[in-house]
Amino acid sequence: MMGALLVRVQAERFALPLSGEQAIAELGPVSPLPHGEPLLRGLTTLQGRAVPLLDLSALLGTPEAEREEPRLMVLTSVEGDRVALLVNEVYGVTSLPSPPPSTALLIEMPGGPLLNVVTLAREVRAFLAS
Repeated sequence: MMGALLVRVQAERFALPLSGEQAIAELGPVSPLPHGEPLLRGLTTLQGRAVPLLDLSALLGTPEAEREEPRLMVLTSVEGDRVALLVNEVYGVTSLPSPPPSTALLIEMPGGPLLNVVTLAREVRAFLAS
């Protein structure tokens, strides 16, 4: 079993695997980076350190016109790197069985989809390389 944080990004609800380091905070100031939008919103400060702020709506395919402005960010670890993810709501913590191997961004699990952080890291690297 693994721990997961239940969140909502736009209309999509999913579980985010709990890493050794997790924090939830109100969205604060964001310093934009050149060519970062739409996935990399910029840098923000969380727990006194600058971290990249990712907007998962770009990866989830949410049309720009239908996007609700996020209010929260979740600090997590993606393949050892600290990042903040924009979320609209946080529902709580749950336990899930270990996921099957997958390359999908969202892995279907009993109780709802789980964010695949390995695929997320690959998508972010591909975005930054383009």
